Amino acid sequence: MSSLDELISVIGIGRGPTEQPPIHYECRRCGKTLSKRDTACPLCGSTDVAEIQL
Repeated sequence: MSSLDELISVIGIGRGPTEQPPIHYECRRCGKTLSKRDTACPLCGSTDVAEIQL
């Protein structure tokens, strides 16, 4: 653990231990940003959706 990580944990800012990082959903074919509910891209019709953990 770096000194910065230790400092952040001591002062209590940032993500908690149980908090999940945000996820970005994107069409792998055209790059359009999608919502979690989208199963197909409304722009190109592809069903290949990438889930990118931020």
